[in-house]
Amino acid sequence: MFFIKRNSWMIFLVLACISFSSFANLKITDATVRLLPPSVPNTSAYFKIQNTTDQNMVLVSANTEIAQRAELHAHVMQNGMMSMKQQNEVVVPAGETISFQPGGLHVMIFGLKKPLQEGQIVSITLVTKDQKNILVDAKVTMPGKEKSHSHH
Repeated sequence: MFFIKRNSWMIFLVLACISFSSFANLKITDATVRLLPPSVPNTSAYFKIQNTTDQNMVLVSANTEIAQRAELHAHVMQNGMMSMKQQNEVVVPAGETISFQPGGLHVMIFGLKKPLQEGQIVSITLVTKDQKNILVDAKVTMPGKEKSHSHH
């Protein structure tokens, strides 16, 4: 019995490393969540996602514990008007970087459970088509400060 308990930790660590390494070639930077007045129940998240692999990655959903739901969205032009539309999937092409940014792709966060605080770190989970989870830690920032000035 001791042998099984002792080795179960090793198995767990190996599996954790395998899971992590599957996204070792995926880089998420400049992750932010927009801080809005406490009376506004919805917000959005932005980041850059770089796929350094030789295969496309397909995002199909997002979720977060800070709100009732989160969705992948994009601003699109329809009948001469700009509107927001939920995306069933977002492809991150092999070897490319795409930006989730104001006026474009973003994660829409609906029904905040409590007001956010500037500087707070929010966890968002992106889900791929093959049901893998990608954790994004985003900093809550004032509108207009979504763009990071860090150099990576």
